[in-house]
Amino acid sequence: MFSNQTALRCFRRNNFGIPYLGYYSASHMASKTVETNRELFEYTSGRWIYNESLRLPERALVFSVRELKRVAAASIHRHETDIKSFKKLAEGGFNRVFEITMKDDGAKVLARLPYPSTVPKRLTVASEVATLDLIRSHDIPVPKVLDYSTNPDNPVGAEYIIMEKINGDPIGESWYTLSDKQRLKVLKGLVQLEAKLFAIDLPASGSLYYSHDLPPEMKGIIIRPSQDSDVTARRGEICVGPITSLKWWYGERRLLCNINRGPHLDATESLTAIAEKELAWLQSYGKPRFPFERAYREATNYRKSVPEEHMATLEKYLKIAPYLVPKDKSLHRPILRHPDLQPNNIFVSKDLDIIGLIDWQYCSALPIFLAAGIPQYIQNYDDEESLHFIPPKLPKTLDEMSAHERSTALEQFRRRHLHFYYLGFTQRFNPSHFHALDHDRSHLLKRKTFTHAGDPWEGNNIQLKADLVHMVQNWDKVVTSADAEGGGGTDAVVPPCPITFDLSEAQDTLRIEKEYEKTDSQLSLIRDAIGVSIDGWTSNEMFEDAIARAKEFKKMAIDSVSDNKIDQEMTEKHWPFDDFVEDE
Repeated sequence: MFSNQTALRCFRRNNFGIPYLGYYSASHMASKTVETNRELFEYTSGRWIYNESLRLPERALVFSVRELKRVAAASIHRHETDIKSFKKLAEGGFNRVFEITMKDDGAKVLARLPYPSTVPKRLTVASEVATLDLIRSHDIPVPKVLDYSTNPDNPVGAEYIIMEKINGDPIGESWYTLSDKQRLKVLKGLVQLEAKLFAIDLPASGSLYYSHDLPPEMKGIIIRPSQDSDVTARRGEICVGPITSLKWWYGERRLLCNINRGPHLDATESLTAIAEKELAWLQSYGKPRFPFERAYREATNYRKSVPEEHMATLEKYLKIAPYLVPKDKSLHRPILRHPDLQPNNIFVSKDLDIIGLIDWQYCSALPIFLAAGIPQYIQNYDDEESLHFIPPKLPKTLDEMSAHERSTALEQFRRRHLHFYYLGFTQRFNPSHFHALDHDRSHLLKRKTFTHAGDPWEGNNIQLKADLVHMVQNWDKVVTSADAEGGGGTDAVVPPCPITFDLSEAQDTLRIEKEYEKTDSQLSLIRDAIGVSIDGWTSNEMFEDAIARAKEFKKMAIDSVSDNKIDQEMTEKHWPFDDFVEDE
């Protein structure tokens, strides 16, 4: 599809294709009320240039506005008649947020309602509430939960969390305009907060809940009270229970009863359970399909992927998984990380002090060697100097560069600067995290392999297999001398790798992996040129222009293979910016 570079030169955050599960019942509402409040019930913050007919129903939620106002006001001991304004503040991939402002003192609270498509039901809200309460008790600035309900059959007609509104502004609005000194202040504060998070003592890996919010059939391990004793007295005991991460519940996975979602008591269990989950789904529901990312399909000659191939790869992963566990027991300790630590979730004061971290949905604990890593918006692993912890320097020829060259050099310096000083602050303020990063130079490959082993299978048979090929080829680095039999001495023996690949299979897998990486780069350029995100989203204002640009690119792509009828047909059928059947 993208083999012709001429068209490219011209110029999906994987949403997992969340299925629409229907509106919650709201039969007590009159149709006139629904029509009046339609903007409150539907997604209006943007458009999708493809499969919009799927995305919009996923985000539709009818509820009782009056009842939501009532519970929001009651959460701060007020009456609904005290409300001055009620407005939709924000909406994303999983929730809609409303702001409620009071008349006299201007007090504000937020109501956060998950969409009907957000899974797991009940557990997602329950876990976020317990997580916020626990980490808040450890002096980490997060919104205070005022009220919540995990039962969609309540008078509101939906699950909800009522929470305080954090003052300040998200750093995302100014992140790229800060001076180096200002960025370092934010970075230092962030690492210091991470150190507090890492210090929370947890008995197992999994997500957090109040014990009374877990269904009887689900296991929970109580967290010993410490600083959170005031939380325990107010709402009950907090425990570690099943992992809420979407990959455990996506599609029919929510129907799987005999899988181990946690809590996980040891590191090996964390590594293996996630692959066993995917094997169970493949055995029950797997069927041949095209890769979800349509631009990948050319690399495998537009053949459908078969689930049996991925099942065989998962079996190989399960053989190798026990060898990925470090001998150093301190690296097994379960720790919490923010699930999406990006600039828009970090709120700061005018003096750039961090006064709030928001959006803890899907937070879970993992062994530190799996959870360790530099946050996505800070890391610069693709750069050799960052990878080797080399202090960043501006080029001596900066003043002699053209405007474009200077801009590129400054951006490279900014990325290196962030990466380097995050590691520096981590070494100083959060040594357990730095130890996990420094202990094993192959930690990136281990974490990537663990992630790919648990990703919902959508026709991609290459990523996990390529990870395992890299592990086989670098086995002496993956299983370091410190983790080998006999410890880290000169007599340490690295055990033989328990899996193998035929040379031709390994070469073919890595060839396709490189084609996928090249395709990813090309898609990124095209999306930027069209003005859409990874799932085809664009702003309301840019929608018509984005549609027009996507059509122009498609015409160029088809024209570039005008001498080959089959290539034209395949480009037309699998074009990545048209509507398509997502599980085809």
